Amino acid sequence: MDSPRPSIVFSSTMKWLAAGITIALAYVLYTAVHDVALVFFGAAVFAYIFAPIVDFFAPYTRQSRMLATTLLYLIMAAVGAIIVAQLGPIVTSQYQSLRADLPNALAVIDTWSLVVAGTTIPVGAHVKELLTERVMAIPASLPSLVVGAIHGFLHLLAFLITSFFLMMNGKQVARTLVNLVPKIHQAEVRYVGGHINGILRGYIRGTLLLIPIMAVLTTIALWLLGVRYALLIGIVSGVVEILPIIGPWSAAAFAIIMAVFQSPLPFGDTVFMVAAVIGAVYFSLRMFEDYVIIPAVVGPAVHLHPILVIAAILAGAEIGGILGLFLAIPFMSVMQYMLRWVYHKLVSSDTLPDGH
Repeated sequence: MDSPRPSIVFSSTMKWLAAGITIALAYVLYTAVHDVALVFFGAAVFAYIFAPIVDFFAPYTRQSRMLATTLLYLIMAAVGAIIVAQLGPIVTSQYQSLRADLPNALAVIDTWSLVVAGTTIPVGAHVKELLTERVMAIPASLPSLVVGAIHGFLHLLAFLITSFFLMMNGKQVARTLVNLVPKIHQAEVRYVGGHINGILRGYIRGTLLLIPIMAVLTTIALWLLGVRYALLIGIVSGVVEILPIIGPWSAAAFAIIMAVFQSPLPFGDTVFMVAAVIGAVYFSLRMFEDYVIIPAVVGPAVHLHPILVIAAILAGAEIGGILGLFLAIPFMSVMQYMLRWVYHKLVSSDTLPDGH
C-alpha cells in the first residue's frame, strides 16, 4: 500500500503544543510509576557503562551481540561468585563477631553522660533505649520484609532483562534516535552527543573504579592500625564512594564509630585518640583520592563549581534517591555543556563548544 501525500501540517505553535503535551504526559507517567521507572533507568545506565565490553567481545562471537552480551553476563557472574567465595567467609565472620560485640558496645554507650550547668544528662541511656527499640521492632516488620524481598526480586529480574537487551541493541537504538533528527542537523547532533558521551563515561566509569581502589586502601590502613572488622569497614567505605561528598565522610564516621566501640581499643589509651587517628587516616585518603586518583581515573570529564556540585547532590537525592546521588554530578555537567551549546546558538557562533 502506497503512502499518501501528507495533508496534515502542524504550524509552529502546534508543534510546540504537541511537544509540551508529550513532555507533560511523560512526567505524569514518571511520577505515577516512579519506582519502576528508576529500575529501567538504572538498567539503561548499567547497559551504557558495560556496552563497550560487549563491543570488545563481539568480534570473538562472529559479531553476535547476543552471544557477546551473554558472555559478559557469564563472566560477571563468575567473577562475582569468586569474590563471594573468597571474601564471603571473612565478611561473614567479621559480621558475626560484630554482633557478638554489640553487648559490649551497648555497655560503653550506657556510660555516656553529658553535664550541663551541673546537671548530668544520661545521653547513653537514651541512645541505648533508641537502639533497643529499633532492634525489637525488626520481628514486627518481617511480613513486609518478605513482600519487599519478592518486590525486589521482580525489580532485579526486570533490571537484568532490560539491561541485557539494551546492551545487545544499544547501537541500533542510538542510530534510530539520531535518524529521527533531520539529516542536515545529524552531524552536529553526533558531535554534541560525542561530547556528552565522553562526560558521562569519564565520570561514571571513573567513579566505579574508585570503589575497589578505596576499599583496598581503607582495608589495608585499618588493618595496619589493628581495627577489627577492617575488611567489612573497607568494603562499606568503597561502596559509598558512589555518593559524592556525602559518601566518603559518612564512611569515616562509620569507621570511627566501629573503632571506638571496640573493647579493648585497637590502639591508644582514649576514645579521642582513636577517633582522631582514624579521622586523620580518612582525611589523608580523601586528599590522595582528590588530587591523585580522581584526576587519573576520571580525568577532565567533569568541570563544576563546588556550589553546583552541592546543588546537584541535593536535587539528585530528592528526585532519585541513591541513583539520583550517583548521577547528579554527571547530569549537571551535561546540563552545563548543553547550556554552553545553547549560548553558542543565541550569539550565532560559527563554532561548537568543546568538552572543556
